[in-house]
Amino acid sequence: MSALADEHEDHEGHEDHEGHEGHEDHEGYEHHEDHEGHDHAEEQAVVEEMLKTIREAQVAPLVLSTVSTFASVAYGKLETKELSEAKLAIDAIGALLPLLKGGIDDAILRDFEQALTNLKLGYADAVASAE
Repeated sequence: MSALADEHEDHEGHEDHEGHEGHEDHEGYEHHEDHEGHDHAEEQAVVEEMLKTIREAQVAPLVLSTVSTFASVAYGKLETKELSEAKLAIDAIGALLPLLKGGIDDAILRDFEQALTNLKLGYADAVASAE
């Protein structure tokens, strides 16, 4: 076989290969559509599970978690002398704590009430030393 014939054969093989790849791409595309349908079903299942969790959630532990987060933030803001931010976090705690009466253990509520008192005293000290 001549070099020209070899080149022609290589080229034909390449075209066949390209044509085959195009077919695979098409099949891959169809598979991709199936995959998207599967992804959508999976996503829907995740959403349904999240909704179930939300429906079953108790509010008091969420409020308590929020109070705890605000307490941590307030202490941090007092340390960095960001007093307006500290005051906002302290006020949020003061607004949320009364909502927890009867919804959480009394000892835990007392601990957070004590933390709120300490934060208010820390805030007052920080304001006085800033003046």
